[in-house]
Amino acid sequence: MTINKIILTVIIFNFITQIKMEDVYFAPSLFLNHGGGPYPVLGEKNNLEIADALRNVSNYVDLGRLGAIVVVTAHREEDVVTISSAERHSLVYDYYNFPPESYELKYNAPGDPVLATRIHEAFKTAGIASRLDDQRGWDHGVFIPMMLIHPKADIPIIQVSILKNQNAAQHYEIGRVLYQFRKEGVAIFGSGLSYHNMKEFRKAIPDVEKDIVNKDFDSFLNEVCTGDEGKRKRIVFWEQEKGGYESHPLGEADHLMPLIVNAGAGGPKCGRNIFDSVFLGKFKISGFIWD
Repeated sequence: MTINKIILTVIIFNFITQIKMEDVYFAPSLFLNHGGGPYPVLGEKNNLEIADALRNVSNYVDLGRLGAIVVVTAHREEDVVTISSAERHSLVYDYYNFPPESYELKYNAPGDPVLATRIHEAFKTAGIASRLDDQRGWDHGVFIPMMLIHPKADIPIIQVSILKNQNAAQHYEIGRVLYQFRKEGVAIFGSGLSYHNMKEFRKAIPDVEKDIVNKDFDSFLNEVCTGDEGKRKRIVFWEQEKGGYESHPLGEADHLMPLIVNAGAGGPKCGRNIFDSVFLGKFKISGFIWD
């Protein structure tokens, strides 16, 4: 092959590669408030704004261009990061004393064993312990929001657990590993609640509540999640912030960990707030996207 032919071949290859790269959707990292058990799907009045926000995710995410969705769920805590890896998964109805129809809900999206394995290998390369699991089903932190976000259920889903230790710095690093898959059209959805104190939830009287109890901590989350990457890293010190433990009691921060993963997967750009609501009359909750 002559020099001119080699140069022409390289130019054509680079051109084709560039076209292919431009066709790939740089998918977002998105934190979802998933509400109380199955209530968003059932249409319970205190979960209506949450349900509407989930239905409107398509306003921020081009679902038709996604190759897959990684859902980091607050409702699966493991000793090591655990990744769903079957071609199909059953559902785990991990809630109690709800109407009978809530135990008949279906979401039959495919899994993606190849992507699951690649994520597992990426964690291994980063020195983060993980394992594949092709047996356990998807919990309601996965299927409840996804039923509202994408009822067609034709986008592959990978469920990723949080860690039992609830170590914020480790969850941020988990997000940093997942960031690379966004470049391939894989969205990172964190499924939790930006405020989650079950004791306070049980005491709330939505029809008479007027005072927001977590203004300071919600302001902190908005400051760091909409700030630059340097400011965002402050989220790993969330316990030091005013209202931190009141919003997520010690040892019960499972619903905050997915947001920290999302922040880690945010990349160099600032995030933005896409959901601002008051839950049960007194708890400020916020949702964020990094796109």
